[in-house]
Amino acid sequence: MTTRAKDLRRLGMFVAAAALTLSALSVDSGAIAAQVQWNEVPAPTGDRAIARSFPTTFRTDTIDIPVRGNDGDLEYKIGMKAGDTVVYSWEVMQTIMPDELYSEFHGHTEPVQGAGTLMYYRKSTGTSDHGTLTAPFEGIHGWYLQNQSERPVVIRLRMAGFYTLIPDQIRAP
Repeated sequence: MTTRAKDLRRLGMFVAAAALTLSALSVDSGAIAAQVQWNEVPAPTGDRAIARSFPTTFRTDTIDIPVRGNDGDLEYKIGMKAGDTVVYSWEVMQTIMPDELYSEFHGHTEPVQGAGTLMYYRKSTGTSDHGTLTAPFEGIHGWYLQNQSERPVVIRLRMAGFYTLIPDQIRAP
C-alpha cells in the first residue's frame, strides 16, 4: 500500500471516529437537556442591566505610546458617552522597575464656562494595568503616564469597546 493510500485510510478512520463521537454527544446532550427543568429568571433592567446594546460601533485598537525618560509624561485620551464601556490592557514594553512608572486613569467632562467634572478611577505605580470602564459621564477618559526611569519606554495600550479615538496625541519622545 502506498503512503498516500495509507494516509487516506487513516483520514477515513479519523473522520468515521469523529462522526461517531459527535453522534454520541448529540444523543447525550439531548438526553441531558430533556432531564433539566430550567427555572427562568428575569434579567435585571435599567441601571442594573447586565446586557445592553450600544448605538456606536464596537472597535478594537492597539496603540504604542512612547514616553521619554526622566519624568517624561503623556496623557492618552479617548472619547466616550455616558454608559459606554471599554475593556483595556496596557503594559510597559521595556524592563523598568515597577515604581518608575506612575499612572492615573481618569475622566473629565468638557469644561463649560471654565468649570467641569473630573473623576479619578485609579492612581498608582506599576508596569501594567488591565480592566474595564463604564463611563460615568460623557467626555474625555484616559491615562496619564509618567516615566520616572532614566530611559524612554513604549507603553502598549490595547482597547476594545465603544469609544472614539482622539487624533494627534502621540508625540516623539
